[in-house]
Order: sequence, then structure tokens, then C-alpha cells
Amino acid sequence: MKKICFLLIFVIGLMEAQNSRTEYTDLMLKSEKSELATKQFLAKAKHDFQETKSPVYESYIGVGNFFMAKHAINPFSKMSYFKKGKKYLESAVAKAPNNLEIRFMRYTCQVEMPSFLGYNKNIVEDKKFIEENYKNSKDLTLVKQIDGFLKN
Repeated sequence: MKKICFLLIFVIGLMEAQNSRTEYTDLMLKSEKSELATKQFLAKAKHDFQETKSPVYESYIGVGNFFMAKHAINPFSKMSYFKKGKKYLESAVAKAPNNLEIRFMRYTCQVEMPSFLGYNKNIVEDKKFIEENYKNSKDLTLVKQIDGFLKN
């Protein structure tokens, strides 16, 4: 009975994590074009990070700040959001350097970031880490996202 309960809790946890990733992915896609969606994404990430202290949510805060920089008009605000985003994302990587999702987020951000910002020093190492590890991941949604990004 204990094994069945543990398995059930584990499966429910996986389903919740999958639903959470889907929700974050949807918000991220909307955030690229909408400041309002970015604010919702950032609020959710901050809330989830406060609740769990999980580095994954910390990395989402970083990504949310990058999106806010994209929507900001004032150059000082843009730079402020960029610096915050970088700080959060690098902190998440430092706390969980073997987390595939976090490394993938940093990789995609650095690839997409304008080169004059100088935030591109980890592209080669992150890509190598991702290519060596993503096909072994049990998170099929993440594997599909990575596969799609690497093929583009």
C-alpha cells in the first residue's frame, strides 16, 4: 500500500510539473509580444519561487526580466531589467548547474540576446551540455522544445 501511495504521489507530482511547464511555456510565448503577459509571467514566477525556492522558478524570473527589457522604452529601464534577468538566471544556474531546463533557458537567452550586451559567454558550454543530456531526459515536452530549437 505504501508503494502505491508513493507512486501515486510521484505521478501526480509529475503531472503537476508538466502542467506548470505548459502554463509557463504558454505565458513565455505570449510574453514575447505582450507586456501584460510578461507581467503575469513574472508575477507567477516570483510567486512560485517564493513558495518553493526552486532554481527553475528563479530562472523564469530571469527570463521574465529579459522580456520586460524588451518591452521597456527607456534605455535605463531596459538595462536595469537586463541586469536583473542576468542576475536571476545566473543564480539559478549556479544553484542547479546540471538542470537541463535552466541551462536550456540560459542558452536560448544568450543565443537570442543582442551581442553588444556581451551576454554570450556560455553558449558553447551550454549547447554541449544540452546536446549531451537532453535525449536522456524523461521530460518529453522539454526534449521536444530543445529538439525544435536546435534544429532551427
